[in-house]
Amino acid sequence: MGTEGPAGGDQAPAGTVDYSVVATQLGGLSQKFEETTQSAFQGQALEEVQKEFGPYFDQLRQHPRMLVGTQVPALNGKEGEMETLRDAADAREWQEAVKVLLTEEVRERTTVAMEDNKDILDTVHASIELFTQNKDLVPGTRQFDRVLADRFAALAKPYELRVDGKLHGFTIPVQPLIDSVRASLAAERAAARPAAGSPAAAAPARTTGKPADPPQAGIGAKAGSASDGAEDFSTLFGTLGLPNLRI
Repeated sequence: MGTEGPAGGDQAPAGTVDYSVVATQLGGLSQKFEETTQSAFQGQALEEVQKEFGPYFDQLRQHPRMLVGTQVPALNGKEGEMETLRDAADAREWQEAVKVLLTEEVRERTTVAMEDNKDILDTVHASIELFTQNKDLVPGTRQFDRVLADRFAALAKPYELRVDGKLHGFTIPVQPLIDSVRASLAAERAAARPAAGSPAAAAPARTTGKPADPPQAGIGAKAGSASDGAEDFSTLFGTLGLPNLRI
């Protein structure tokens, strides 16, 4: 969704989507992210358990009658001890016990993975809150303030958290930075706006009859400029699960 930055310090609409539309998607994004992440770690844990305990899974796939008379690992906690399955009922009970133990193993590994990645999970949750609390920082919406996003991105650059080169959030609480930039920008815009009833506001601009100078050639953005930060900001927005709304 293309847009030009505000001219002369004035805020201009940044897109055609109203923030209220995006807000409905942002509302459940934090919970969805948590569930998706947990599901991914659970899948990884299950894959690891299947590799480590392959023979158990093979025995779970068999009908209980096929295991009668088979020696299997005892499930009484004594490592290396074996037991013989006496009948189909005994085999079925053994299979049920194995399912419980393997499920618990997957659950524990998933919990450990979530705890090990708590810092980055908290950072992503904070990034989601950043967009829910600051509608003028949501790319692609009419309320988006490109100048505010550019300045904030530049100021917060030293605190970026990147994973595989992608911006996932910030290592410190950045709301105070946003509030400071927004207040400074509001003061600049107020100072640049002519006061009501002033000669500058009331008098029309004089014309001398002299032909206007030709438009000045546009100055292309250079690498490393503030607009680069805004692009990263849009990437962050897409990373959090709403990739169709971009600057």
